[in-house]
Amino acid sequence: MTNKRVTISVPEEIVAKAQRAVDSGQAGSVSAYFTELAETAPDWADAEQLATEILEESGGTTAEDEEWVESVLSGARRSVESAA
Repeated sequence: MTNKRVTISVPEEIVAKAQRAVDSGQAGSVSAYFTELAETAPDWADAEQLATEILEESGGTTAEDEEWVESVLSGARRSVESAA
C-alpha cells in the first residue's frame, strides 16, 4: 500500500490519546495509530450501498419494518446516552 500524506484536524484530546499509544509502544507513530483505526473501522459507505441493494432486491420495506428499526435504534441511542 502506498502512503499519501494528508492533514487532518482533530480535538487535542484525540491527539493526546494517539501520542500516549505511541509513547507506550502500542503504535509506531501517530500516523500508524490513525491508520490502524481506519483499517479496522467498518466501511459504512460500502455497507450502506450493500444494504440499499438488498432492499431493492427484496422489494423494499414496509411501514411496520421501519417502525421496528426505529424502535431498535431508539433503544440503542438510549443505552449509549445513559452510558455517557
